[in-house]
Amino acid sequence: MKRRSFVAGVVAVCLLWSGVSYGRPYGIVVSEETRGISEWAQVVDALQAKYDGRVFTYSADVWEVLDGLSAYAPTHVAFVSQPLEATDVFVGEVHRLTRALDDDPYGDAIWWIVTGYTAEDALRIVSISGFRVRKVLAGTSAAWLPYVQEGIATSESTYNKMWVKMPDGTVVDTLQCPTDRTTFLVDHLNTNTFDMMITSGHGQTRKWQLHYPDVGQEGFFMSAFGRVYGHPYAEPDVDIVSTNPKIYFGLGNCYIGKITNEHSMAPAWIHTGGAVLYTGYVIPEGRDSYQLGGIPAYFFIQDRTTWPEGFYLNNQALLFDLENKTPGTNPPDRDGAVLYGDPGLDARVEPVRPPLYDKTVTVASGGERDTVTVRIRMNEEGAPGFTGKWGNRHPIVLLPFRVKDVRIEFTDAYKALVTDNFALMYVWKKEDAPLQKGEQRSVTFTAKRVAAVTEVEEQLVSMTSSPKGFALCQNTPNPFNQATAIRYRLSTSARVDMRIYDVQGGLVRTLVDGTQEPGQHILRWDGQNKDGKNVASGVYFCRLRVGEEGRMRTRKMVLIR
Repeated sequence: MKRRSFVAGVVAVCLLWSGVSYGRPYGIVVSEETRGISEWAQVVDALQAKYDGRVFTYSADVWEVLDGLSAYAPTHVAFVSQPLEATDVFVGEVHRLTRALDDDPYGDAIWWIVTGYTAEDALRIVSISGFRVRKVLAGTSAAWLPYVQEGIATSESTYNKMWVKMPDGTVVDTLQCPTDRTTFLVDHLNTNTFDMMITSGHGQTRKWQLHYPDVGQEGFFMSAFGRVYGHPYAEPDVDIVSTNPKIYFGLGNCYIGKITNEHSMAPAWIHTGGAVLYTGYVIPEGRDSYQLGGIPAYFFIQDRTTWPEGFYLNNQALLFDLENKTPGTNPPDRDGAVLYGDPGLDARVEPVRPPLYDKTVTVASGGERDTVTVRIRMNEEGAPGFTGKWGNRHPIVLLPFRVKDVRIEFTDAYKALVTDNFALMYVWKKEDAPLQKGEQRSVTFTAKRVAAVTEVEEQLVSMTSSPKGFALCQNTPNPFNQATAIRYRLSTSARVDMRIYDVQGGLVRTLVDGTQEPGQHILRWDGQNKDGKNVASGVYFCRLRVGEEGRMRTRKMVLIR
């Protein structure tokens, strides 16, 4: 069972680790009725094949799977549902169920609801492995343009106002959009070049009002029978027919994620709008709403999580702030948001600048108990904590294995929380001075591992007996499509140089060049070169050089785009 620990300390910041799932348990929950329909059974089968997952069925109440899920301890759970099963009541139950797999109030798995207007929609979502967000379109000024390659943000309250992120990195605010943006936004979506759509303002289950706070001279986005379309102020309706995979983010819309009937917005966006990850509220959104506002902190600003991970981490930060009455927070919406899509989907931003901080996780095996140190280092001045409704959040680490019997040995945070699958550090609060570039904070704890033994875990265990003082595992997955994890172990503190080379021996990327502490280390390579550009499919080599004498290990990696 999961235990939580709180330790007082001085002002700090904490670490953040999140990444791909390395062969860890993936649960699939489905009603007997839905699994009995051949088209929906194909969705379940596809998920099971994709993740080697385990299926849990229920007859009438999703809580029937509680004992099985609790024993399985999945890292991810996909709730495969016909659209009319995914009511707001069901969403609330899923929130509570995924917090009830052990005896603490925090979430125990990254979850999403896999659905669509048709089973074919859900199967399409399951069939992709991931994508990168490079270009954002927004019906609101909140588009996080500094963190994406290109984008367009439009004002919901000022006519003709927009901001454009150009390919050269500049943001232009002198261009104008039409007074009624309805057709303008639809036309841009239909180019199939935008990877994310963000909305805010007034919303309903089948309607988004473009202008805020009144209707003004603008139209609506509406939905009916699986079709999402623009309804301009004074022009004919225009269909949204966008097929490229994208994130839909109803950042500030009431009820935009609530499914009430066949006309609801969420399944329509999935059906004709290209949304493979749909995020929205099933309750009224208000001044103190918290549930969705922090996802961009983990996705764009602080770290480079996947979109499902960002939702999960923000929810844990919300729960922490509710438990601890964090200054400045007043969050009412613990169970009020939903995510439709595959929780294991590797959808991330294509970075154009470093995150707020870098993070490392070091594991020193100690027989019965491991010693884990998580550390962050600030890349720029900033405030890694709650900074408002749509601002930063506490740094959190998704641990690379499950732990129990946690004892925190050291932290320089105000408070540190360690559960069986993540570590959170409360390191900055309202009215604190920002942390400076180069500042580091860490938490060290001892714990017992309880993760299932996988091929990767066996590699990590075998590394402890390496006679050479260091070892390099084969990367996983291999071959890989979007990203791969590289694990290595140091027996002593040493100078480390890890580089990626192509088959001609040309340097592609330097991942590490500096002194590191003993223990197990995990790095992620996203298939990009030193200039931040994607490299082509092919064979690459990871070379690890350790110590002044330059002892080396090399592993072959295969990238398939």
